Amino acid sequence: MRRRLHLRNSAGQVWLRAGTRRRRRIGMICLSLALLPATEAGAVNLETKETPDKAATTIVLTGHIEAGDGLKVRGYVGGLPQGKSIVAYLAFGGGVRSEAMSIGRFFHQAGVRTVVPKGARCISPCPLVLVGGSDPVTKKGSYLKYSSARIGFSGMTLSFPDKVYTAADLDNAVAGVQTDILQIADYLQAVGAKRDMLRFYESVLKPNEVRYLSDEETLDLGIPVMDEGTGKVIEPLPAQRY
Repeated sequence: MRRRLHLRNSAGQVWLRAGTRRRRRIGMICLSLALLPATEAGAVNLETKETPDKAATTIVLTGHIEAGDGLKVRGYVGGLPQGKSIVAYLAFGGGVRSEAMSIGRFFHQAGVRTVVPKGARCISPCPLVLVGGSDPVTKKGSYLKYSSARIGFSGMTLSFPDKVYTAADLDNAVAGVQTDILQIADYLQAVGAKRDMLRFYESVLKPNEVRYLSDEETLDLGIPVMDEGTGKVIEPLPAQRY
């Protein structure tokens, strides 16, 4: 007779199926790493967009993130005309999370403001890039979501062959997830974003399921929302002090 053990950690849930002879089988590890499987061919697409704001150069990021895109974005931004601030419109989802954090760090250091424009979808790891946006003068966080845009987090289910696994295999899998979560936490701290975003990375979702944030949840993460109905920017409430 076999039994199923449920182990929980800060990165989600791990299901372990164990036999009576101490043979351990991992049937499924369900990780909420907010990594949307890529559905479009090619790496991130970059282009310049004309906007009414003539004092700023607006670039648009679409597609999904692949290895090497952090350097690609740096090179593209470095080739833009000098003397103007830069705004990055984000409308992509899926890809390599570490590259997304590299882009976010660069935006934060270079003073690139970030926006999820009208009707766009910013699906993980895109939200990490979003909160990397900063003001070119103060270098404080500067990012915005339009009310018709959507910010989403996705889960990924990893299936493993049906074979005997050791306790060390399980330990390594759990350690890898914990390392991923710590890297995200370090990144959020580095760009001055709220660590509350981690709770969406810790959610267990079905394959290809996307968890979209409401405008209220977006504001709770410290992200202002442009109310397209009134044309006003709704700012997050300041943190309460006790």
